[in-house]
Amino acid sequence: MKVLCTCLPGSGHFLPMLPQARALADAGHDVAFATAGEFGPAIEKYGFATFPAGVSLAEQLEEAGRTYPEAQLAPSQVRFETFVPRMLAGVAAPSRAAALVEITGDWRPDLIVHDETEFAAPIAAARFGLPYADQSVGILRPLAMARLAGQVLEPLAAEFGVDPGPFGGLFRYLYLDVCPPGLQSAEIDQIAVAHRVHNLTLGLTPGAELPPSLADLPDQPTVYVSLGTIFNRDKSIFEAILAGLHDEPINVIVTVGNNNDPAAFGPQPDHIKVERFIPQAVLLPHCDAVINQGGTAILDILGCGLPILVLPQSANQFHNAAACVARGVGRALLPGEVTPGAVRDGLSALLTAGSYRRRAQQIQAELAAMPGPDAGVHLLERLHQEKAPLRGTETPAPGPGR
Repeated sequence: MKVLCTCLPGSGHFLPMLPQARALADAGHDVAFATAGEFGPAIEKYGFATFPAGVSLAEQLEEAGRTYPEAQLAPSQVRFETFVPRMLAGVAAPSRAAALVEITGDWRPDLIVHDETEFAAPIAAARFGLPYADQSVGILRPLAMARLAGQVLEPLAAEFGVDPGPFGGLFRYLYLDVCPPGLQSAEIDQIAVAHRVHNLTLGLTPGAELPPSLADLPDQPTVYVSLGTIFNRDKSIFEAILAGLHDEPINVIVTVGNNNDPAAFGPQPDHIKVERFIPQAVLLPHCDAVINQGGTAILDILGCGLPILVLPQSANQFHNAAACVARGVGRALLPGEVTPGAVRDGLSALLTAGSYRRRAQQIQAELAAMPGPDAGVHLLERLHQEKAPLRGTETPAPGPGR
């Protein structure tokens, strides 16, 4: 089976697809990715061929900012629900649809798997009569967002002579639901083709290991700090975190991203290490808590049973922060609330109140009980054979979950 995977050009969209893509390849299927050309090398290092399709995230944001007035709203749940669907369906999808149609026509995949924010894939699949699957990247986004995306997508769909349906193509054949039930939105019950398949990425980063400077950490709690790889440009957020934890008796490992310079934050005490990037897969097993922006990484964090102090910056991070607080697995500080004292107090609560760790471990247990990517392979093979919606929320795994 030839499987074309498509995603937005960012780690937060590719990495949630990696476990399933790896399982497909290990099962003997031919897997390739289509995304913006500039992100291709980040995928190719995992051994997958890539096809260039669409423009970079920065170009998408820039064009959408010019096109949609909702872009001027302050980062919040409201901005996410009104601006992001317009950007994804009105800017990102048109920029890659023609390329995906050409790639599909030339490479002739049997099946397409797209990240749930990539709306050009359903159009390309429908153009060739192919079944396709939605790869979720975390907690289900509000269905109202998918409806809005469907409305914005209508002119593009008409241009290619297809009808992706009311949700922009989502939820038609198969929705691979990676979110544990204790963290999931109640709206998941409305998705008839949802099947739980976890996508934990620990152990999937080739050649990853702890830097030598972190090999002998003092015997005290260790906290990992990251604001991701995209929305990490506000230096004042890192400065507030560093100031708040400057004198705390804990190990603090901060990754500021490849677009920031650790030296810009000045000298730090011995218990604080500032790096550009370290794969979280090698850090999380050594941690006691995490400070994070609340993107797709929260599932791997909770998969290690770690409580989270969420500092949402943009996109779905505000929804994820609210879910983490509601489920008792973490605390949250909105952009205007991030001060050294608030960071110190929030982290102290996570480390001293055992309830956060216990509830995070409950989510960890739910993730461990979910079928793994091998079950996803079974579902995708069924979809290829049956070429019809796969209904039902529970599917037994054909073997041990990965």
